[in-house]
Amino acid sequence: MTQSSNRPYNDSECSVCRDKLKNDSIETTQRETPNDIPAITIDGYPLSRYPSAGDLKEAAILTRASQSQVNLAASFEQQKQQEQLARHLPVVKLPYGFGPVPPDNGKVFFFDIDNCLYKKSTKIHDLMQIYIHRFFKKHLHLNDKDAYRLHMKYYKEYGLAIEGLVREHRIDALEYNKVVDDALPLDQILKPNVELRNFLIRMKNSGKVDRLWLFTNAYKNHGLRVIRLLGIGDLFDGMTFCEYANVPMVCKPLRGAFDKALEDAGVTDPKNAYFLDDSEINVEAAVKYGWGHVARYLEGDEEDKEVEGVKVVRDVKELETVYPELFNRYGSQ
Repeated sequence: MTQSSNRPYNDSECSVCRDKLKNDSIETTQRETPNDIPAITIDGYPLSRYPSAGDLKEAAILTRASQSQVNLAASFEQQKQQEQLARHLPVVKLPYGFGPVPPDNGKVFFFDIDNCLYKKSTKIHDLMQIYIHRFFKKHLHLNDKDAYRLHMKYYKEYGLAIEGLVREHRIDALEYNKVVDDALPLDQILKPNVELRNFLIRMKNSGKVDRLWLFTNAYKNHGLRVIRLLGIGDLFDGMTFCEYANVPMVCKPLRGAFDKALEDAGVTDPKNAYFLDDSEINVEAAVKYGWGHVARYLEGDEEDKEVEGVKVVRDVKELETVYPELFNRYGSQ
């Protein structure tokens, strides 16, 4: 496989990767097995009988998720709706699939998925880090320290860890996806979101938006799983995703990714595009490429760095205040 030259850092590194470089908290300190306990080996490689830092962190995330499944602030009626939605999750339906839509230059609202349609505090991002780290260790036969260093090296050089694995080690990208993204225990963390569903229905039924479109750096399997578990799988018209089988991979914030999203969704004038993402570099890129309406989702007390041309919301439902022209406030829905 041909090795391409390194791309400039700011132009090639995807938003997920930038965030991971800033916030990664994987513990790389190796634990030693006491001398009086024989080492356990798998295929000749030692395996400590003690849980790793990643194992402990994963257990903590899943325990926290199981304890926060009940929304104590919800009304009795909301709880009933939540239970009903959980029992009857809508079938995922994307009328236009993965595009392209015949260009009609309608108004399209593009939604990022991860840390945007669900909260960053779910720690799914952290779980992804743990699973990627395990993949590097197992498939490249590396210790914690070397796995971490190589993981970060590929983020810096290629923007996505998987691209480095494919280019440098001929790893099957879809096999990687199966044991990393597809293996995430999302069903233990995500739950149907009635409020988000009702909000998207209001936007969809307003008649002011032609299509709701998903725009993610993840592979399509992951995106489809997330919207199904959130109970919103029947509300979007299509999805633009990162095709892991392509080398080089084209993902946000690359211009090619934004151009493909517009083409997939049938938008000929980027001024008619509305976009919500949690990543600073993604929203900056959207403004740079001439997208007309850009908003950034920040959770809780995350610091708001003012970016010209970018609105900030701390709840997806605040989009109704930021873009009132998209909602039919006075007519029937």
